[in-house]
Amino acid sequence: MRNLRAILPLVFVLILSWPARCQEYHQWEIFGGFDYLNVNAGSVTLSSGQVINLQQNAYGWHITATENKASWIGGVVDVSGDYANRTINLGTPTSPFNVRFNGQAYPILFGPRFYLRKLSRITLFGEPMIGLAVARIDVASASAIPELSGLLPQTETHWAYAFGGGADYDLSDRFAIRAQVDWIRSHFPQTLARDFQNNYRVSGGIVFKFR
Repeated sequence: MRNLRAILPLVFVLILSWPARCQEYHQWEIFGGFDYLNVNAGSVTLSSGQVINLQQNAYGWHITATENKASWIGGVVDVSGDYANRTINLGTPTSPFNVRFNGQAYPILFGPRFYLRKLSRITLFGEPMIGLAVARIDVASASAIPELSGLLPQTETHWAYAFGGGADYDLSDRFAIRAQVDWIRSHFPQTLARDFQNNYRVSGGIVFKFR
């Protein structure tokens, strides 16, 4: 009986500590930061025979909201906005005709996130996502180009999916810094002979965690 009395408190401590062990993660995480997007829209050939490479560097913001259901899995909503402008010579080297293009891209994605939490202050994660990509293009001097004046500005929305991952380094129980890389395939058939684009995004910022 004395042995039983000595063991019972230990059993209750273990039972009460089990939920705490299961909750060694935060239910909600909000990430905000800056990103770089490499947009690979292929190339176009002008009537003059000039080939213009449409691969473009864009910069902007990146926000995610995650609800974690267990220490190893959660659900994420991922939104970013990237902006770029570029001047292209549509004339010739001896008779230049420079046109300034302005572009915007907004991937809106969601999916599961999988965690690896076995490192002390570092959490690794990976995520497959699916959703939409919204793109807008405008030309500063479209009125001077009859072929473009009736077409631009133009906004298109097409489906997209992505695979990515990253690492969080905990600064405290509530804050972490994050580095993330994503491969995003968007489908804009009007810009390529093929019906997709392969884009790469690199992000960095702060994670806010809530129980």
